[in-house]
Amino acid sequence: MSAEELSLEEAWKLAIEREKEAYEFYMRVYRTTTDPAVKALFRHLAQQEVTHRELLETEFDRMFRPDM
Repeated sequence: MSAEELSLEEAWKLAIEREKEAYEFYMRVYRTTTDPAVKALFRHLAQQEVTHRELLETEFDRMFRPDM
């Protein structure tokens, strides 16, 4: 399915999923590296993805689940 075929709700869900995937990637690097600076960087990047996901989920609920 191309981006043009996604509804707004589907696109929003895809964005949330991409944030989860980015978090998992950053945490894999964090867990496998031994360099303290690299660990710190990837831990920070992972936390940013958590923040992004939470924001997207909050706004998704506000837009698509107003009765919750």
